[in-house]
Amino acid sequence: MTEAQRSTLKRTWELAEPVADTVADLFYRRLFELAPQYQGLFSPDLEKQKRKLVGMLRFVVRSLDWSDAQWKDPVASDSDLFLVMLALGRRHTELYRVPDEAYATVGEALLWTLDYGLGEAFTPEAREAWTRAYGLISMTMKMARTSTVQRDLIPSGSKA
Repeated sequence: MTEAQRSTLKRTWELAEPVADTVADLFYRRLFELAPQYQGLFSPDLEKQKRKLVGMLRFVVRSLDWSDAQWKDPVASDSDLFLVMLALGRRHTELYRVPDEAYATVGEALLWTLDYGLGEAFTPEAREAWTRAYGLISMTMKMARTSTVQRDLIPSGSKA
C-alpha cells in the first residue's frame, strides 16, 4: 500500500470510528442480505462479534499507519499485522469453517458499509485504499487456510 492509501484509510476510519456501533450494525445487516447462509456461522447475539469487528478494523488502520521509513523497524508479534491476520485466518478456517468464497462477500459488505456510512467522504480514492487493504488482509487470511490444508496432507508421524 502507498503512503497516500494508508493516510486515506486513517482519515476515513477517523470519520467512521465515532459511529463504530452503527458501522458494525450496517456491516452485519449487509453481510446477511448478501449471504443469509452465513448467519449460521455466528451466535444469535452479535454484540460481541460487532465489537471484534470494530476492534479489528481499528487494529488494521493503526497497524498500517506508519511512514514508509517505519516499515523497516522491528515490531512485536502481537502487533504485527501479517502475523495477526495469519492467526485470524487459521482461526476462521479451523474453528469456524469459513469458506474461501466468504472473503469476497465480506469485502463487498465492508465496502458497501463504508460507502453508505461515509457518503461523499467515501471517495474513489477511499474505495481504492479500502479495497487494497481488504485484499491484502483476505489474501493473508486465506494463506493460513492453505497452510492448514497442506499441514493436514502430511501423514501423521512424518517429519515436515
